[in-house]
Amino acid sequence: MRGDWDLIYQHRLVICRSGRLEKRHVQFQRVAMNALDEHGSRLVGAWEIWIGPETGSGIWQLREHESLATWEQHRIRAKQDTTLRQGQAQDLHPTNDFVDTAILELEERSPTLPTDWPEFDSVRGQPRNFIEQRIIYLRPHRSPEHHALYFDKVAPALEREGGSLIAFFDTVIGPGTTNVGSHRSVEIRRFPDMTAWQRWREAQDQDPELVRLLKTDWLETVERVDSMLMRPMDYSRIR
Repeated sequence: MRGDWDLIYQHRLVICRSGRLEKRHVQFQRVAMNALDEHGSRLVGAWEIWIGPETGSGIWQLREHESLATWEQHRIRAKQDTTLRQGQAQDLHPTNDFVDTAILELEERSPTLPTDWPEFDSVRGQPRNFIEQRIIYLRPHRSPEHHALYFDKVAPALEREGGSLIAFFDTVIGPGTTNVGSHRSVEIRRFPDMTAWQRWREAQDQDPELVRLLKTDWLETVERVDSMLMRPMDYSRIR
């Protein structure tokens, strides 16, 4: 992990189909949101999918932990919390169709995230941007090459049209991991509105140099990219 910046992040997709996502939002805030924070799992991002796989049915969460050890301690405390466990079993889990979790760490050249986050109530009602998340699956053994190209050329070229890189992660535990590294990265980028995001997307087809960089050099190291545009929940700290 990154030397003096060894925080890890639990990256979770929750899918609630058949119109149950809104009920899940209500139950989560009532049953689990504050309790999980108190047990040491800081919820820093919560974003509903507006465009992409599971639109209208999926929400992505990003939780901060000090280390893998504190993540395990959090899991133990949550299991021992009878009130939380019963509330989840009775009211929250029945709304879920599917939950998928991975553990991420910030790539050493990524922008850093805050370590001091506001309380949920202080962010409610504050302006919300749009978040684009790209999950990048890399070709085997191409991660070092990809990351060098990404941070030297791709990331600077994409800082345009109001879009700004929030964080870039590698997967530590979960899909795309091996004993010697990660073949799955997660990019999170902020846009002030959907119009800015649309201009950003169109520029990638209209700027010849950017087209060459992305569709020739960059894609040579990439197996596939899953992209989605998301709207922060009103309690999301990253917004």
